[in-house]
Amino acid sequence: MLKKISFGSAMYCVVVLLALAVPLSTAAASIAVGLGTLFIIVWSVRNRALPPFDSKILEVVAVYFVLQAFIAAMSWEPVTSFREVIGELHRFFPLIFALTFIKKREQLCGVLIASMAAFLINDAVGIYQYFVAGEPRAYGLNHTPTFFGSFMLMQIPLLIFIAQLEILSPLWRRLAIFVAGLSLICLVLSMTRGSWLAFVLVVLIFVALEKRWRILTAKIFAGLAVVFLIVALFSPKIQDRLTTLTNVKFQSNTERVLMWKAAGEIFYDYPIYGVGQKMFFKAYNGYYITHESRERSGRGMRGHTHPHSNILHRASEGGLIGLAAFVGLYVYFFWKFFTQFRREKQFAFGAGMTALLILAGLQLEGLTDTNMNQVPIMREFWLLAGTLIAAENILKR
Repeated sequence: MLKKISFGSAMYCVVVLLALAVPLSTAAASIAVGLGTLFIIVWSVRNRALPPFDSKILEVVAVYFVLQAFIAAMSWEPVTSFREVIGELHRFFPLIFALTFIKKREQLCGVLIASMAAFLINDAVGIYQYFVAGEPRAYGLNHTPTFFGSFMLMQIPLLIFIAQLEILSPLWRRLAIFVAGLSLICLVLSMTRGSWLAFVLVVLIFVALEKRWRILTAKIFAGLAVVFLIVALFSPKIQDRLTTLTNVKFQSNTERVLMWKAAGEIFYDYPIYGVGQKMFFKAYNGYYITHESRERSGRGMRGHTHPHSNILHRASEGGLIGLAAFVGLYVYFFWKFFTQFRREKQFAFGAGMTALLILAGLQLEGLTDTNMNQVPIMREFWLLAGTLIAAENILKR
């Protein structure tokens, strides 16, 4: 029975399992990554060769991790930092799996439908938490409201892509529109201010790039803005979150500013290779925290493990080398998605545009939060990135 299952079919099943598991269960997603890795090792040993991965992407990722390994070697605690580097490495596996083993239209549709099913479950849990369980902020199955908001920034563009994908039946496309509506609601219910602002900026990026749809997008966004403002008038929770955006005395804001200043001081003191991966916690809470800070380790609090900024996180832990590696990696993928969008301009909302908006949303949110080091967020992003890159050639046929 097992002999009848080809290597490619087994790996496709792994990708589908990832699409279902990543938004819902870190443990299940880890099992899928482990299975995929095991299948590749067994296949490579039997065939004495590696599967035909995208060599350019492997080169870019390899350079990134060589630099990460150097930073870890110079870390305050090399063992801890190398452990973090190895942990980050496996978060890229969904990219390789999806890009390599999604080859047919039926497979692309299967992965997209599995993702949509997972999004629907995640949204339903978040709505239940807020309206039935009485939680102040929805977080779905993503551990924290901030993670939940990040997932909505990925879900909404992908669902729009699914909704206009002609190779899917009208039933699935209508379901995608429905789930996208739920995801918009969940974005609001997450009460994550960074995600709200990032979503607005993502819409502006789309309007700037896609001239054909500016009027329609403006009308839809204006309608959504009116609905949001009406809801906000009757929701003290939303009003509170909106007023804190510019409130310099709001504790979350003041603590962020203090962490940003501390991260800058760490970078100033260790400008070349930083203090090492996973060392911000030790550096900040042990040496750089100020007397004004109220959120510190002890007294029942763990202390902050990152400075709530992707850029400052990489600069403080990796110095100029870490910052260059991080910026270089994502600039490469921004350019890859942008050029894919230019090739797909005949599509109303192509795979390149979708990937570009997903990455833009995460990085914009990451200006005020550290999201691109979180296991579920990175796994979901790289899974979608691989799927959408693979979609270009599939949709051409």
